[in-house]
Amino acid sequence: MAPKSERRSRAVAAGWPGLAVSVALGVALLAGACRPVNPTEDARIEAEIKARLVAEKNANLTRLGVLSTGGIVHLSGTVKSSDEKARAEALAQTVRGVGRVVNTLEVRAE
Repeated sequence: MAPKSERRSRAVAAGWPGLAVSVALGVALLAGACRPVNPTEDARIEAEIKARLVAEKNANLTRLGVLSTGGIVHLSGTVKSSDEKARAEALAQTVRGVGRVVNTLEVRAE
């Protein structure tokens, strides 16, 4: 049988993987990674963003794709300028429930 101090060292070392997993889960929860997906809330977010894009008078943002999953919004499509791209993202960020905007809009001058 191993000496008492060696057994204690092994017991402490065996606990580190469990502690690491616990810390990782805690960080994920704090970051919102395990946020439940609510299809009704995502549909509301998408509708509000689309309404704001359509109402925008200084740019034609009506043909952009908007997809929300768990409050993470993805913008897709093409715009005429980097200003329009930034404006679409800014409008999306103002909607309640939006946690993050992933802006993959392409700038193509016509």
